[in-house]
Amino acid sequence: MTKTEIENILKMRLAVYKAGIKAGFWKDLSNDGGLEMMEYIFPKSGYIAFYNLVLELMRKEHSEIRGGSYTLFKMPIVIEKEIMDYLKNEKVDFDNLIKDEQSYLDSQNTIVTAYGITNVNIGSFSTTAIDNILRLCASHYLYSFKNNIKAFPFFD
Repeated sequence: MTKTEIENILKMRLAVYKAGIKAGFWKDLSNDGGLEMMEYIFPKSGYIAFYNLVLELMRKEHSEIRGGSYTLFKMPIVIEKEIMDYLKNEKVDFDNLIKDEQSYLDSQNTIVTAYGITNVNIGSFSTTAIDNILRLCASHYLYSFKNNIKAFPFFD
């Protein structure tokens, strides 16, 4: 994967997490002191620890998706390893990674798709289709947040 693809995954994850907080879908770990605690416990890698805390919350929120499916927050292990390696080698400022989650999601919402009232299969994961997967995720999450239904995208 390229650096840009990894950064785009991180941006989408962060945008969905923040937009979901505003929509009332899950709690804000920053308001609960999560980032400060992780930075206190892990002074050199607190941002990675906080990222993992967010990932675990989001995986829990997506736990109703069954059958070994992948989600925006649980990709194939090879991809997760590349993301973690990137985070270990680059100091990522999660506070400034995206300025406005709604604008970012709107800018990525460029693929017309069919929506559902339950979780939606958006296809198979492919490293050559990461951009399309992220754009489909943006579209489905925006629909979910706007209509107050938990119809999250997943892929095989």
